[in-house]
Amino acid sequence: MTKIKIGIIGSGGMARHHLARFAPMETVEVVAIASRNEQTGHGLAAEHKVIFVPDWHSLVERENIDGVVICTHNDSHGEIVLAALQADKHVFVEYPLASDVAEGETALKLAEKRGRVLRVSHPEAVSNTHKALKEKISELGDLLLTSFVRLTPGRGSRPEILFNLPVSGTPAHFFIYHIYPIVDFFGGAASVKKSAVYEGLKENGQYDRFVNTLTVEFKRGGIGQWTWAGGIAINAAEEHERYVLTEGTISDAGGEWHCTTPAGVTPLIISDSPQPTLQELWLSEIRDAADQLPCLADAAVALEAIRISLASGE
Repeated sequence: MTKIKIGIIGSGGMARHHLARFAPMETVEVVAIASRNEQTGHGLAAEHKVIFVPDWHSLVERENIDGVVICTHNDSHGEIVLAALQADKHVFVEYPLASDVAEGETALKLAEKRGRVLRVSHPEAVSNTHKALKEKISELGDLLLTSFVRLTPGRGSRPEILFNLPVSGTPAHFFIYHIYPIVDFFGGAASVKKSAVYEGLKENGQYDRFVNTLTVEFKRGGIGQWTWAGGIAINAAEEHERYVLTEGTISDAGGEWHCTTPAGVTPLIISDSPQPTLQELWLSEIRDAADQLPCLADAAVALEAIRISLASGE
């Protein structure tokens, strides 16, 4: 079997994560790594005995590469995705898909036109929990309300990324992985209302703490609500999630999902069947693309998710 040749753009933690996943696979060969940080880029390339390219533009234009993996800061995703697709490369991009809706729309059109695989790193495609939730939701009637709350103390290990509007956008955009699964369950939004407070906001767009809320009306009916707060005075992080439907409610309590109906409360049964990694899924999609047009359902959900997250910044 001919190996799929790929390039990695980025040299931080996610680049290392992807390289660790790809390294043992016999069906793929990492050809080059590109990074604006030449020190970490050279070091990572040397570790894996591949070429280092300081300019990502040069990497996506290389004729000996079939696909690119994009793991740069949020603000550059869309630009690199478009350039890679225009160069007829398959794309695996860390979420979010883009920081501009027009870029996301163009990316999907390009991928469809050129028959390229475009996969965003949302893990729901290979998640047994997500599949179990989706199946249970389909049994419980129509959506009334879905709610999500995340409260976090301190500023985390990389506050220069999260607490930084120019780099990562609003918290809703940074935490888009909380929006994506709900869009996959219930579809796109008909309307979005948002509110955001940033304390200690500086001219460079960095800040000390935040509260960001979104309320959406889904096109198919029902309300969605998200609340994020970070850098606040709270003893420990808290996260709560609910799906309230006409025939029952699904709740995440302490990391365990339960379903409440008039008949009582039951735990959500989640399969432990093995699933491929996202990297394996992407490679299988590239192989399939030789015989049929790629499925862009994942990218379409990712686009709907950024429609919501980016509305929080308007």
